[in-house]
Amino acid sequence: MSAQPDITAMAGYEAITKGDLDQVRDLLADDVVFHVPGQGKPAGEYRGKADVVGYLTRLIDITGSSMRYEPDMFLTAEDRVAVMLRITGERGGKAPDERGVHVFRVVDGKIAERWSFPQDSYVIDEFFS
Repeated sequence: MSAQPDITAMAGYEAITKGDLDQVRDLLADDVVFHVPGQGKPAGEYRGKADVVGYLTRLIDITGSSMRYEPDMFLTAEDRVAVMLRITGERGGKAPDERGVHVFRVVDGKIAERWSFPQDSYVIDEFFS
């Protein structure tokens, strides 16, 4: 597995798009932490592989597998990568087309931490309300 954070992050997005949560699990460090901002249902902090995969499973389930992360640009520095991306999905007649940034910390080729920064957190909160 590559220790390059941009390649690891891209592999994660590809696995999520395919719905391959086993591959996602393999990309995560045992003590991984996902920081999800906002006031909506998915907001919070997710710790450990099971918690993070559970969070991603819920996103897939509540969006009928329509949630997509489309990376535009990767900005890499040592063990971190900032990913500018487009976020789309559909749920209950709502279909946001949002921009955002994910920042990953990658250790030994595994995702150790991820922070999410949506361009408009109100749009995301409304989508998941």
